[in-house]
This record gives sequence, structure tokens and C-alpha cells, in this order.
Amino acid sequence: MEVIDVEQQKSSKLILSVALSTLILGLGLGATLVLNQKVGPRESDRFFDKADKFGTINLREDTKNQAQREENPATFFQQIFPPVTGTATDAPMTRDIKNFDFRVMSFNIRRDFKSDGVNQWMNRKPLVTQMLYREQPDILGMQELLPEQMMDMKKILPGFEAIGVGRDDGRDEGEFVPLFVRKDKFETLKSGFFWLSRTPDTPGTIYPGAGCTRVTTWALLRPVEADPLGVDVLALSTHLDHVSEAARDQGADVIRLNVRQILAQHASQTRGTVVIVVGDFNAEPQEAALSTFLQDPRTDKDTVLVDSRLAALEAPDKGREFGTFPSWDANISGKVIDYVLYSPVPLKCAKLTSFMKSDMMQSRRLSREAMECLKYNIRRGSPSKIIANTYRVSVDDKLRSSPTQISDHRPVVVDFRIARP
Repeated sequence: MEVIDVEQQKSSKLILSVALSTLILGLGLGATLVLNQKVGPRESDRFFDKADKFGTINLREDTKNQAQREENPATFFQQIFPPVTGTATDAPMTRDIKNFDFRVMSFNIRRDFKSDGVNQWMNRKPLVTQMLYREQPDILGMQELLPEQMMDMKKILPGFEAIGVGRDDGRDEGEFVPLFVRKDKFETLKSGFFWLSRTPDTPGTIYPGAGCTRVTTWALLRPVEADPLGVDVLALSTHLDHVSEAARDQGADVIRLNVRQILAQHASQTRGTVVIVVGDFNAEPQEAALSTFLQDPRTDKDTVLVDSRLAALEAPDKGREFGTFPSWDANISGKVIDYVLYSPVPLKCAKLTSFMKSDMMQSRRLSREAMECLKYNIRRGSPSKIIANTYRVSVDDKLRSSPTQISDHRPVVVDFRIARP
């Protein structure tokens, strides 16, 4: 499993003479005030203070802004998503936080095919920009981005950290399945990639019988404004095989085992971790891949992940059964093959030695996997709860009669809350 270390900013204390202390303190106070204005907490956890009570942008702007948005949505989008200055570690922490809300989206953007005609990427890009402007995700997992599309998304989302590699070589060849993470919402602790094959650490490898190479992107995230809650987020974006059911099932198992390894390797950094897996699974709910994700025989409990489609408290608009893959036809529901899975409690990977109860257990020869991580265990103390408040399939009714759609897939949007009991 390839891992990327994220360089942390380091702060140091300076010992100064009494004669200069007053001047330095004054400068430090001024800098702190400026930084708080840039990356400090805001009343709304949406993108900016014009959000209305439903979490959407107030569109009652002047005529000039309206015209600009329609003529060049990407430019307008970048104006309301300004690049974030400073770093997550610079942001002041709120000490009495009870809840932390964030929005997750899974979206297969559809790679750029000339044969798609009016649905080629150059025609769809403004529609995708407007959709993201409307939905305002904090963690965005995408699939099928070609290198050119990846570059476009980085420009469209200037306030986000882009994490991803091409599936063919682990660098910039082939499709990306990236994560985009809002930088003033989360700090990235670690990130990496692995391939859905029998050798997950080897770029470009493929499972026998699969239609093509598949890669998964992951990032270990820490909420910027909710550190006192003591809960981190492990987000993964994936795309299971479209040809072989066996390859899909095997891919789900590779993801599950890598989640265990990531939690084990970074146990000293995480204090309890919410696991969120998003992606195009190319599998309907009754298929084996979903069961592989949702039931883990290696744990002390049957369920580690749950499907937000079924577990969310509310499913407004089109409901839980509305399809995510209409294949360009806005007037049909289509199949459900795109998902947002999550752990309903923070997880912590516990070493097997922590659970040894007898000399007999201690004398057993342990497998490599068991030594890495026996099982998931709820973090000690009174754990926070992870609540999926709403599940939605994003639909723009204004495109119902349009020949150009945002993709052959629909985005899945889930609003989460990490709540202290």
C-alpha cells in the first residue's frame, strides 16, 4: 500500500529579551486576528455566509452576478470557493463542540469519450460545476476522471485538496478515482493508494477476469474545527469492476483488509476513526460485493459498515430506491450502483495481544493478518455517534429535457453528523 506523508507545519517558541517582548506580542496578536478571519470557524458549515437555512446558496444576487454565473460558471464558482490560505493546523479550535456536520458526495463523472457526442466533457463541465456549486460537498469521491478532467477539477475546486493517481502507472496514466477534501474543513494526516488485485501494492495490477485495472484512493482526515470531539475520518474512493462479479467481490475484500491495515498502522495517530467508503460499485444492493463490505467475519460483530441509503434518518426528494445509473436518460430511475458506506461508530484497530486471555492463546502461532489487526473495537470511553442525517440522489429537474446531462451517473449526497453523546 503506497502511502504519502503530509508535511505538517511546525511551530517554535522564541525566547526574546524583555526589551522586545511587547513588540513581538503585539505583532503576534495582529497575525492571529488576520488568520482567524481567513480560516477560523464560521456560523455556517456550508461554503460561505450567504447560505440559507436549507444549506443552499441564496441566488437573489444582482443582474451582473447572475449573468456571470450563466456565461462562465467555472469562473464564478472559483470566486465563491476562494483558495484557502494558511493550514488546517493554524485554525483556532472551538473547545465546546457538541456536533460536527459534514457532507459527503460520491460521483462517477464519466470519462471523456468523443463518441458521447453532446455529452462530451467540454459540454458537461459547466453543468458539473453548477451541480457542485449547488450541492457543496466537504468530501468528494469521484470516479473515471482522465488526466485532463483531473486538471479541470483542480481548477474548479481551488479550496480543496486533490488526492489521486492514474490507475495504470500510479502517477498520471489512466483513470483517477480521486478524493477532493475541503481544506478549511479537514486536515489530511495521511493518504495513499492501493490496487484491487492480488498484489494491491503494485501499480497497474489487475485481478484475473476483471475488465480493467482498478485503484482505490484513501485519506486519513482530522476535522479542523472539531478536534475536541477526538474523532478522525478515513475516506476511501473506489470503482469496482464492471465485468466480473468475482472481481467486484474480491475488490471489496481488498478494500476491507486495507482499511484494517490503515487503522492498525496509524493507531497512534487516530483516537477513533469514522470509516467512509464511496464509489461506483457496479453492483446492485443484492449482489455479493455489498455483503462483503457490510459483513466482516473477522470482527467481533457482524456489521462494521452500513449503507447510508438504508441507514439515513431521512431520504427526501426521490427516496431510497431511486437509481444512480440512468445511463444518460433523465426521465428514468435506473439502477442503484453508487454508494456511500460508513461506520456508525468510531473504530479503532486493536492488536491481538490486547485480547489474550490465557497462556494457550499466547502460545498459538499468529497469522500475519492477526498480528496486524485482530478486529475493530469501539474506541474506549463514551464514543461519539456517527449519524447519517439525510441521503439523496442529486437530480436537477431543469435538465430533464436537456440532451446534455452531467454524467451517465447521478451523484449520491449524504449529510453526516459526528455527535457527542
